[in-house]
Amino acid sequence: MGILKFKLFIVLFFYELLSFKTLAQELSAAISLGETTISIERPFTISVIIQNSDTRPTLVFPEIKGFVKRGLATSVTTSEIQGKPVASQVITQSYNAVKPGQYTLPPFSITIGETVVTSAGATLTVRPQNGIASAPATGTVAESVTKTVGSGDAFLSVRTSAGKVYVKEGFSVKLSFFVAESYPFELTFFELDQQLQELLKELRPANCWEENTGISELKPFPVTINNKRYSEYRIYQATFFPLNRQPIQLPSVRLRMIQFKPAPTPGGQRQKEVVSFTSRPQAVTVVPLPPHPAQDQVAVGQYRLVEKASRLAPRIGQSLQYDFRVVGEGNIASMPTPVIPDTTTFDIFPPEIKDNIDRTGSVVSGFKNFRYALVPRQNGTFSLGKLFRWIYFDPRRQRYDTLRSSIVLRVGGVEPTSSDTVQVSLPGSIYTGIEQTDSAEQPLNVHNLLQLMANVVLIVLILGMIYLFWKK
Repeated sequence: MGILKFKLFIVLFFYELLSFKTLAQELSAAISLGETTISIERPFTISVIIQNSDTRPTLVFPEIKGFVKRGLATSVTTSEIQGKPVASQVITQSYNAVKPGQYTLPPFSITIGETVVTSAGATLTVRPQNGIASAPATGTVAESVTKTVGSGDAFLSVRTSAGKVYVKEGFSVKLSFFVAESYPFELTFFELDQQLQELLKELRPANCWEENTGISELKPFPVTINNKRYSEYRIYQATFFPLNRQPIQLPSVRLRMIQFKPAPTPGGQRQKEVVSFTSRPQAVTVVPLPPHPAQDQVAVGQYRLVEKASRLAPRIGQSLQYDFRVVGEGNIASMPTPVIPDTTTFDIFPPEIKDNIDRTGSVVSGFKNFRYALVPRQNGTFSLGKLFRWIYFDPRRQRYDTLRSSIVLRVGGVEPTSSDTVQVSLPGSIYTGIEQTDSAEQPLNVHNLLQLMANVVLIVLILGMIYLFWKK
């Protein structure tokens, strides 16, 4: 009997252990490929669908030969299952084909935390362009108010922040569902994740970089339209940056909902039906930037420069850090690196780049920081404005402007000591001592160490229990 109890205890122990590990890692994910036969003006998409997670992971999507990556889109929805809120999200990477033809997407995998999801790949067929639609009339596009079911008490709306933009100038798109307080029936969203993915395939402009706001849940916001009170449910919001002059057409999209009507007889069951709401199409005119030698390379937006140097009076060979930070509104993610002319005055090494992007509002804002390592090679007074400048186009003032460094360095003195300079084959290099560095030496992984210690403790406890039961 004692041996049976011991065996039962061990089985239950490992069952609970495995159950705990399963719950701790409970995450369901899958890869969904977009249409494999597309025209060249339409993007190909790879989506990762993650259940039971509202934390946006960092994913590495595959490179596809013959395609270039563009904006990354994220949508998050929250629903209730057995009375508990469950968050799900879809992260979509879009690709634009370089030219028509047939391409191969080989099998690939994407890692999400400790979960790895795989795809068998596909053969992609890109057809020639179907033809560019005629340019829409200029001017601001009014908000869409579409009546599809009964009256204007409930409607689906697609709104744009502008009817005409420059190439690479951002404009926002909002998809909302409005329902008036006076609407006589109860409406409920259903299968919103699946509907939204299909809907966005039609709504997303093919020739734009997308920055998705990432709406996490559907909340009603009170609004007043024509003196009537509504609740607005914001379903999707993103900022788009046109990559070329092709006019942008946002077609009509349809959202299906469940509608409940009162029971025909008192005490009877309510009538349930699926109703559809359709938005009005929208159009945005894209105008080219004014002629400029660098018009294809410049960023578009409103920007300012914040700069900092770690020292203003270095000696020859004494390294310093210089931060060139561009702050403002625009497509921060695709912001180009400053072009530094050749110089014999300084050794200038490739920058360390960091950015911070705020996508929560109707405009994309933030900063991109370029941190350079500089080593002066000559004595004298030098203006960094001759080396560090950044040209952009301001759509509000409709002209090009230049962010230029205002820092002046005064270089003088003898070679510094080894404590404050870096030297290798050339004095002042940031790669000091690299030839003595052991590339086989790996940094300590705290997570792996803790996991190893936990496993050792667990094994000791199991051996101890076996010993105690054996003694009895």
